[in-house]
Amino acid sequence: MNGLTVSADFAVATLSLWLGAVVVTRAWARRETRVFGLLALLLATWGTSRVVEDLTASAAVRHAAGGVEITVAPFLIAVMLHFALVLAGGARRALWGVLYLAYVLAAAVWLLSLTDRSGAIAIRPPYRPIFGIRSPVFGGAWIVFRIVLVALAIGWVWRAWRAAGPEGARREQLSALFGAVGAAGFGGVVTILLAEVGAPEWPGVTLIAVGAGLATYAVFAARLFQPAGTARRRFGVSLAAGVLTALAAALLLGAERVARGVLATDTPLVTALALVLTVACFDPVREWVRARVDRRTERSDRTYAVLLGAIGGELLTATRPRDAIAPALTQLCRALGIRAATVADTTGRTLATYGLPDAVPVLTLPLHAGQHPVGTLTVGAKRTHLPYTDGETARLDLAASYIATSLHVDDRLSAQAAALDALTAERAALVVQESALAVALTGAPDTAIAPVQGERVALRIWALGPLRVERNGERITRWGGAKAGTRQAEAMFAFLYDRAERGVAKDEFLEVIWPDVPLDKGDLAFHRTLGGLRRMLEPDLTRGSDATTIVFHNDRYRLDPAIITWSDITAFDEGLAAASRAGASHDDANAIAALDAARLFYRGDYLDDCPFYGDSEYVEERRASLRGRYVDLLVALAERYERRGDVPAAAACFREALRTSGDDAPRAVAGLTRLGVAA
Repeated sequence: MNGLTVSADFAVATLSLWLGAVVVTRAWARRETRVFGLLALLLATWGTSRVVEDLTASAAVRHAAGGVEITVAPFLIAVMLHFALVLAGGARRALWGVLYLAYVLAAAVWLLSLTDRSGAIAIRPPYRPIFGIRSPVFGGAWIVFRIVLVALAIGWVWRAWRAAGPEGARREQLSALFGAVGAAGFGGVVTILLAEVGAPEWPGVTLIAVGAGLATYAVFAARLFQPAGTARRRFGVSLAAGVLTALAAALLLGAERVARGVLATDTPLVTALALVLTVACFDPVREWVRARVDRRTERSDRTYAVLLGAIGGELLTATRPRDAIAPALTQLCRALGIRAATVADTTGRTLATYGLPDAVPVLTLPLHAGQHPVGTLTVGAKRTHLPYTDGETARLDLAASYIATSLHVDDRLSAQAAALDALTAERAALVVQESALAVALTGAPDTAIAPVQGERVALRIWALGPLRVERNGERITRWGGAKAGTRQAEAMFAFLYDRAERGVAKDEFLEVIWPDVPLDKGDLAFHRTLGGLRRMLEPDLTRGSDATTIVFHNDRYRLDPAIITWSDITAFDEGLAAASRAGASHDDANAIAALDAARLFYRGDYLDDCPFYGDSEYVEERRASLRGRYVDLLVALAERYERRGDVPAAAACFREALRTSGDDAPRAVAGLTRLGVAA
């Protein structure tokens, strides 16, 4: 079983090192990525030290590797809990306290293990003397504590998973994280228990390796690097590359051992030769793989390639197919030296000509789209007056096929355009009805439907609670245009408002607003929504590049702060500042008045009902910060009421602070205790 254990340890080391590097090097600035990087580093170090212990023939090296394992092992489960708390989010202070305790105890166990390796903190002899006592209680307590940490990590992720709803990107991320924490945590517990009874540890280590892979998927699923579809593809490529790297390293290790036994030499010949071969073959192999992957984007139609050679390249593919016939005919005639040519439809109407219209025709080629005739291609004599060769006739046939297909596609596009015009008219009627319904339900005019031309944009924004925006005194009830959903446009505005000068990248918009939409459709929806939002803010706007309210610079979109003339967050901050100034001068009356005024602006959680963005992870940090400041405001107001002897007002503020904070406001609890009233 030793071989299985070594293989499992080696898999943990290589997989953790590879995937940890892939994640950390792409998003070091994110907190969860740094914690995952620490976890991956510890796992790689732990696995490597165990492999060295099993394979080395040197007692000194084995002793050093054992010291490394002793150093790393106590911290693994604590860091795993840390990663779960950071990625799941929303952990309360008590849970963070347990994490800090785990780090402290891990450090204590590490120090004890380094000072005396002969006696382990274990459940069977020999027992380590702690405070002069030798007992299995300490070892058992340490094992139970680590099991509790694993249970807390799994339980917290499960709680977040349930709260994420039945579907969506957050649900997918937490599903992967739940599997990762469950596999790695259970594997860690199994490894600990198997080591205590002296059994082979490979089942537990194998589960840890599975957990490492799932944890990395959870980080990729968090959309740290790319939108959903790209992130999944990148994860698959990285995982496959990591597995192949681990297998290659394992094969190299085995080949090296066999070679040393056969050749009776300690010189790493196999490793050296493999390194040279890798350096020599890396670029060719990479290019070969890239060519295979990109093959789908190349034109595989050989006949089309021949036609391109005849007419000199691609033909205005961005234009209407019928409009491309004349340039194609010109290029064809110039390439083959034809003096004149004509394309006509089935009624005889000329669609395109080249050269003299009265030239004597030499060849007449029927144009067919499938079984349907669409016209004729007539060509005159060559400038050389020589007959057409077989190769030139073949090119003319290809040209006829291309022209026929262009005519057929153009007819189909015309039919589709007519249908789209009808659909657009119906959609416009629907928008009018929707606007009328919105006015009837809210009693407010629809500023997105009939904005005032030439008017300077001035916005008043209420974001503490449900999002409400007034444009030039009129409440906005519809954000997008005819082709942009109003919920998506509202989410885009909220994202821009929240980010302020930091701006928002397009990939972030796609991740939050269109997470499950294919990239091409998501990109189209993004530009339509952005255009609708810009036109709502700037009615006179004709081109996106002329926009001034939402500008694009350095790959990020930003909302011009000059158009925001008032916001409840600014008013809330000003009220807190005024209260602070009054408190510094011991003016309780003005401090209470300022706090009461600021309190009115907090109608609920920041962007509470905002579609899409209000449910994203991006809003949570600022939402928690504003909620915490509101709790501090309530506590400060209650303490001032308390000093004035107004017990009912003080108790009401303390209770509201507890309710808002989720019962995590110690000062409010202490205040109610002083007042002698129940929470």
